[in-house]
Amino acid sequence: MTSKYIIPACLLLLSLGLHTISFADEAKYRVDDIPKPLLKDAKAVVRNEEIVVEVRSDGKIVQKVKYAITILNKNGKSSGYFLQAYYKNIKISDIKAQMFDENGVEIRKKGGFDILDYALIPEGSTYNDGRIKGIDPENFNYPYTIEYTYEITYSDVIQYPGWHPVKDYNIALQKSNFKLIISKNASCRFYEKNIIKKAQMQTTTADNIYTWELTDQQALTEENLSPALSDIAPAILTAPSKVKVEGYEGNFETWKGFGLWINQLNADRNNLSDETKDRIKKMTEGISDDRTKIKMVYEYLQNKTRYISVTIGIGGYQPFDAKTVDRLSYGDCKALTNYMKSLLEAAGISSLYALINSGQENQSIITNFPSTQFNHVILCVPQQKDTIWLECTSQRKPFNYLGISTFDREALVMEPEGGKLVHTPVPKLENYLELRITEVTLDESGSGFAEVKTAYNGATYDHYIPILMSDQTDRKKLITRRIHVPNFELDNFNINEVKNEQPYISERLNISFTSYGTKIGDKMMLCLNMMNKLDESPFHAASRNTAVSFKWPVYEVDTVIYTLPEGYTLEKIPARVTLQSDFGNYTTEVTKTGNSIQYIRTFQVFKGEHPVNRYDEIVTFFEKIVTADENKVILTRVM
Repeated sequence: MTSKYIIPACLLLLSLGLHTISFADEAKYRVDDIPKPLLKDAKAVVRNEEIVVEVRSDGKIVQKVKYAITILNKNGKSSGYFLQAYYKNIKISDIKAQMFDENGVEIRKKGGFDILDYALIPEGSTYNDGRIKGIDPENFNYPYTIEYTYEITYSDVIQYPGWHPVKDYNIALQKSNFKLIISKNASCRFYEKNIIKKAQMQTTTADNIYTWELTDQQALTEENLSPALSDIAPAILTAPSKVKVEGYEGNFETWKGFGLWINQLNADRNNLSDETKDRIKKMTEGISDDRTKIKMVYEYLQNKTRYISVTIGIGGYQPFDAKTVDRLSYGDCKALTNYMKSLLEAAGISSLYALINSGQENQSIITNFPSTQFNHVILCVPQQKDTIWLECTSQRKPFNYLGISTFDREALVMEPEGGKLVHTPVPKLENYLELRITEVTLDESGSGFAEVKTAYNGATYDHYIPILMSDQTDRKKLITRRIHVPNFELDNFNINEVKNEQPYISERLNISFTSYGTKIGDKMMLCLNMMNKLDESPFHAASRNTAVSFKWPVYEVDTVIYTLPEGYTLEKIPARVTLQSDFGNYTTEVTKTGNSIQYIRTFQVFKGEHPVNRYDEIVTFFEKIVTADENKVILTRVM
């Protein structure tokens, strides 16, 4: 849900600020002056950031920024770009830039840079009335320092600029200062997120002034399975208490008030034509089961419409009306959700428009700070026994299936009396099951063939969709890359999707291979886990700086049945392996029947976040699994 009232984080290289700041001409930014600890793991170092945001009584926000960053190497080049979105109600001015070499000698003066100005067309958007001003320093002689100053004026906005001193991974911070000046007659709240040193406060006759500072922060290195950067980095979020945007007034101090404002925007936008209403009524007449009706109308939506993003005016939050979507057969998430809501209304079924923060990282929202923390819209259809959730932008998503982008998180549903936070469905562990049965036939040389049948559920279903959507040639390439059997050929394959409320993809592979079993005289050594080994631990570092976050559970059950070569038998049945922990479980078991052996492996990882002081335990758990997945048996020739 792109909006001119939200400056997308991906476009904010620089944090925002305002007020009167003294810019010293003598600042030189010698690289040798950077404290040595700040250079560790850094591609760039923020040398100085001064941000002041002033919230005025007339509803305007004015800000100024002074920002200097030293680019240490080519990996940090993009961190030196200036990119700032603006709209008719967000004006940027007084942009200046200076560049200094590693010795602090000025190599390009203010006014010596081209300021680019081009249309803002975010990914997935067809039209947007925003624009971007940008500067590319165009310097490849590292290290160098670029300093920017600029001013922005906001009016009629519902999201205020805040402070995000940690820009990205591998960017250190020497000093950042944020000042928030709130007129005593103005509407503004703030939230301190991951802030250790709280605000210093001053009061004047006209203003309340809050100041924060952060210094000497070493670069964070992105670690595997770490929480989202936005969840662990310090930040100050700001938001209005009361808003008035293009005539729409609201109170954002509670989620209820926020929802009432959204309800205003959506009022009277369920204006389907009588013809369309009659079509839906006839389609669903005679059907007594509401669930069947809802599914029928949802499939009508999917067959008729397609997703397209158009963001103009207040369109970042207000959907196109239902009649327009019905006529054009396209819309963005807001418009399509409002359209589906209107279609269900025509069928006599009530539903609720719902804001949500979509994304596989499952970033948390701050539930006690009502504000614009959402980027997507879905539909909630309460039923007597359960609740149906509909993703209205997808032409192929199964009915009542949200997927890993919107499962298990807070959504703000718009009830008639206002907004209410509810949690979207949390799938059970078995809904994530990846179930595989592999039947292997070996010959005396250790070569042979296998039939592999796999059912992908939950997160693995979602991750498999790109293969399903590919043509046959690309499917074969993508499937081949997922197979880690030595010396194999993918002879043929078949894929089938089952699209119910717990959808899954079934895959059947036929592979042939040479020398899978290693011959040693009259014996043959065989690795039992053919298709799904954990070849290496996801954790390699000796130490850890961030928590370990398993955003989604893992549940794998593999059964491998080996038909042994004639004249061979299993020398010894391996002992059962059992690993149990707070992080997950793992078992393997081997049985022998006639000339076949059966290997069953079960692997589970539980959703959850674990503190750094448990890192060694987690590493040990996964290292034991890597070792167990390499377990081998000896086949002996019967004389």
